[in-house]
Amino acid sequence: MESTPAIPAPPSDPLGRIVLIGVAVGVALRLWEYATLRSLYMDEVALLTNLVGVPVFDFAHELKQDQLAPPGFLVVERLLVRLPMWVGASGRLLPLACGVLSMFLVAPLARRYVDRLAAPIAVWLLALSDHLIYYSAEIKPYTVDLVAAMTTLLLAVPPAPGEPTRRRLRALAIWGAVAPWFSFPVVFVLAGVGLHLVARAWRAEGARGAAKAAAVGGAWLVSFLGCFLISRSIVSKRDFLWVWWDFAFLPIPPRSWENARFTMETVANVFINPASVLTPFGFIPTAILASALALIGAGSLGRRWRGGLFLVLAPLVVHLAVSALRQYPFHGRLILSLVPTYHLLLVEGMAAVGRWARPWATLALALVFLGGQAGDIFWNQFVMPKNRSRPFDTHGDLKNDLLDELDYRRKIRPSGGDLIAPPPPAPPAPEGPARRVP
Repeated sequence: MESTPAIPAPPSDPLGRIVLIGVAVGVALRLWEYATLRSLYMDEVALLTNLVGVPVFDFAHELKQDQLAPPGFLVVERLLVRLPMWVGASGRLLPLACGVLSMFLVAPLARRYVDRLAAPIAVWLLALSDHLIYYSAEIKPYTVDLVAAMTTLLLAVPPAPGEPTRRRLRALAIWGAVAPWFSFPVVFVLAGVGLHLVARAWRAEGARGAAKAAAVGGAWLVSFLGCFLISRSIVSKRDFLWVWWDFAFLPIPPRSWENARFTMETVANVFINPASVLTPFGFIPTAILASALALIGAGSLGRRWRGGLFLVLAPLVVHLAVSALRQYPFHGRLILSLVPTYHLLLVEGMAAVGRWARPWATLALALVFLGGQAGDIFWNQFVMPKNRSRPFDTHGDLKNDLLDELDYRRKIRPSGGDLIAPPPPAPPAPEGPARRVP
């Protein structure tokens, strides 16, 4: 894994202005979502029973109503709900802060990994991601997962050519020890970064450098194990979480064509949910086009910088592995940490198409995707009622996605036969915490 390639020159003023406008729009949309003070969702109500009136550092009791969250997140939230304001507003301050912070991280992150012309597209993709906007105002650690992944990838690569400085390595070492206490899936990103550090240190300093990098990874592992043990002690001993997320433990290696097809569809679905990548053409064409562009982007990034491709792809590979081992679900809001991987590969692919064809091809592709996302934002922010009620589909998602679309099509045309009547609409979400999801 070679050293970091030369960082391209700073973007021209027009690109810089596009980035600044995108950041401003993304921040405004997240603040707008928070300011509506929508009603608490049942997941939030369930989690609040473990926050309100509970000692800040109480980890001696199981969490109620089948909830689970990182210990550090619980501590911060227990402090926030003590503020003299409506508990829904105070409890959403941390997710909001992370949602806003993500908009300030995306441009420097993109500039370190992808083509210069792709960075503004990455900013706007994130700004107009409706799932990320919604979860920026929900009392859950999902946007913490997003920011933790972005920060880890940022710290892994120095802003200028050459080897990371000792100061940056110390910052990464401290961050890797602290981050797992606030985000579970950041561990999967750290795994890739740790391997990259060891390989890079081996190339630069030999066995001695690799040993130092491995020691940093060992400290991360010790910290994670402490967090894991505490989290396991406070999670409910019922099997509800494992039963609810059974569909999201991927059948790898596949034992049938159906297993392989489901895995491929689930991997592609991340573009739709939770990355909120959309076009005007519907879920299936969007997923096919986005997947093709991401593959092109992976090839482009790999030719230019294999180490960067490893860092970007490693979180996806580790997520798939732990899902196959039935240790962490691979679906929806639980994998917001994969959004940087999907967005970076997608925009790199758009830029690569522009280099091979004409620059206008990159612009056309960007407009297709951003137009689809902008339409989704307009519908959810200005057409839908401001309570943003969630349909609570069979996967407990914010709204239907590629998997729901494919399931529906298979139901109305079984085995290639004639169309049959569509199934009745799903019942509305039950009131209160009767059905709970983590």
